[in-house]
Amino acid sequence: MLYQSLYRQYRPLGFEQGFVGQEHIVRTLQNSLKTGRLAHAYLFSGPRGTGKTTTAKILAKAVNCLSADGPVSEPCNQCELCMAVNRGNAMDVIEMDAATNRGIEEVRDLRDRVQYAPALGRYKVYIIDEVHMLTTEAFNALLKTLEEPPAHVIFILATTEPQKIPATILSRCQRFDFRPLTEGLIAAHLQSIAQQAEANLDPDAADILAFRAQGGMRDAIGLLEQVIAYAQGDITPEQVWQALGTVDKARLAELANSLATKDISAVLKLLDEFGNMGLDYRQLLTDLLELLRERLLQVTGARKNTKLGENLIIKTAPEIMTMMDAVAAGLQDSRRWTHPRLAAELTVIKICNSPGPISEKARPAKAVTKARQESASVTQEKWEEILSLVKGESISSYAWLKEAKAFIKEGDLMLEYPGNYKLHCENIVKPEHRQVIVQAFRQVLGIEKFKVITRE
Repeated sequence: MLYQSLYRQYRPLGFEQGFVGQEHIVRTLQNSLKTGRLAHAYLFSGPRGTGKTTTAKILAKAVNCLSADGPVSEPCNQCELCMAVNRGNAMDVIEMDAATNRGIEEVRDLRDRVQYAPALGRYKVYIIDEVHMLTTEAFNALLKTLEEPPAHVIFILATTEPQKIPATILSRCQRFDFRPLTEGLIAAHLQSIAQQAEANLDPDAADILAFRAQGGMRDAIGLLEQVIAYAQGDITPEQVWQALGTVDKARLAELANSLATKDISAVLKLLDEFGNMGLDYRQLLTDLLELLRERLLQVTGARKNTKLGENLIIKTAPEIMTMMDAVAAGLQDSRRWTHPRLAAELTVIKICNSPGPISEKARPAKAVTKARQESASVTQEKWEEILSLVKGESISSYAWLKEAKAFIKEGDLMLEYPGNYKLHCENIVKPEHRQVIVQAFRQVLGIEKFKVITRE
């Protein structure tokens, strides 16, 4: 028997048979099937590998299943029609790839064929994948049929880019947005598949695969299949790194911490290690960007802190966003370079050489103590909070204040301006502005007095 890929072997056959995630879509479709309130056109949109085509096939089986006199909420997968759909040769379920059949002639042919009654089931179901690839003329040809199709026809349009579909088409479809799957959900499903495939998948290895898949179950299963072929036995994190050219979150966190502390030597050493592992440097920048995004969600409170939060020393949102901007720019630039490693090295060196304080965690204890005795900068997070409070009270006070650099010296708050900012120095001490900013200083720092100085 010919070998079949894992993602095809374990593709869900029903809403309750192996289907993972997208509960909001499953519930709506099953309720529609139970009540018989079926739309004549559906639009399934979302990232690749999140279940759009699989859901379309399950829906096609459910509306035509021969185990009952009408549509069922769960296909039986035993009747002649369900089995034909599973084999891919059902006459009443027609799949069309709009990426290769995107012209007006193909759509006109489809428009002519929809008039014929179904051969075995109740409905003829047309599944048009990557529908956004159709030409403007093809969309226009499809429009009338989509608006008023024969009673026995259901259209299911699938796309990864719904913004490219004309509004006239969108308005005639019942739209469902497929969401990227969570890493926990993907990792758990990979463990289940690995067990069925008689492979021992380490939980940490499953987490790495889930992280690399970035929300797509099909991608995750494809990566698992690749690692199974490489490992030929127990699958460990090290084998995942070697097979896929990727690193786990702990090593990525180590890289991010070295960047935060501006330790160029440590950063370049890590890049060299990753290179010896056969790592794809573009993928490294992509994974690092995703890690920083996850940390940003934790810092802002959008996601609960996890073990990742304990490993990373980057604590403030502005610091994280600054690093994300630099990594994203490096990833964009890497597409122009013949050697991606050189682009990655230039990116990290730029980050390490960028102005800004080194993380206190990396400073020697004596140096930190001495610095605190002499002066201590107001953290970026607190400074942003002060500026926000002042801006809410007075735009003009905010305009004079935002150009200053604030630090505390011997218990006094110092506002330092460049030497050519004399107008700012004069205005910031005026009573109407002093009153506003002192109130903000008191609330955030507990300090009521400040001094203004200039630097030449």
